[in-house]
Amino acid sequence: MGKQEPRDHHYAPQFYLRSFAADAEKRKIATVAKNGHVAVWSVRSIEGLGYERDFYVHMRNGAPVSIETAINRRLETPISGSETWQKITSGNSEALDRSDRPVLYALIRHLQARTPHARETARQLMEMANSPTSEMPFSDDERAMYAAIKRSPGGHVAWMNEMALNLDWAVDDFESCGLWIFRSPIPLTASTTPVLSVKAPAHPALKMDLPGMTPFSFVLPLDPNTLAVLAIGKFDGAFSNEAMSADTARGFNQQYIGQFSFFEPIRHLITGREGLVEVMTWAPYDFVEEDHRKVVFRRRPGR
Repeated sequence: MGKQEPRDHHYAPQFYLRSFAADAEKRKIATVAKNGHVAVWSVRSIEGLGYERDFYVHMRNGAPVSIETAINRRLETPISGSETWQKITSGNSEALDRSDRPVLYALIRHLQARTPHARETARQLMEMANSPTSEMPFSDDERAMYAAIKRSPGGHVAWMNEMALNLDWAVDDFESCGLWIFRSPIPLTASTTPVLSVKAPAHPALKMDLPGMTPFSFVLPLDPNTLAVLAIGKFDGAFSNEAMSADTARGFNQQYIGQFSFFEPIRHLITGREGLVEVMTWAPYDFVEEDHRKVVFRRRPGR
């Protein structure tokens, strides 16, 4: 790893976070940050959140290898400089159309793979697949794959870094997937784990990797009023861009609030102050105090 390589690696890209900026200069963002049982809403620096020291470093032949710069060059820069992203940042998401499917698909799949939450999920799957007592019905091929990952130099960290850097693993699903844009009449909630998998209605076209899996799709807020939904399966390349109701938007917001509450690696909830106490007390938090700069919540005991 070269001496000039950056050490603070943003797993939530700053170009993405700027879509939710709270100031005209796009340097600040309003989030709820959790630390143990305490969660605090405040306006924070975009540069100072959504990163970990040396997150995109793994070992190769006994030496540390960083892919941070390569991620920026191969994926972040082309996506953030695309006409698709220009539509979003200019407030023209209504103009997103079928021609934007490739960039939107690449963005969702890339953000899906590059976070601490994704890495921890991969580690847990690897451990379960290598455990003879695991109740998850892995196939023999899947168990062999996870065993090879565990034995390999760099293990699951190197594996997930490769997924973050290279979208070859996602190419085969692009042509047939369904991708829908929904425009919201109310502000959407997001997080520093931008892409979440959420329960979806059962549909024969959905791709299910394991028997008995709960049907799901991937969701990604693109800006405070635009949501992308990706379903992997045989949807013949479906695409639409339409308005959604406030109730539907609230349902997606609750998914982000609920997963922020449940999963430790999801550290920042991106949301404004309006209605904050109501939504946080819907989640397992109690209101503690507030002033003009912050709102403090504490997780309820036993929740």
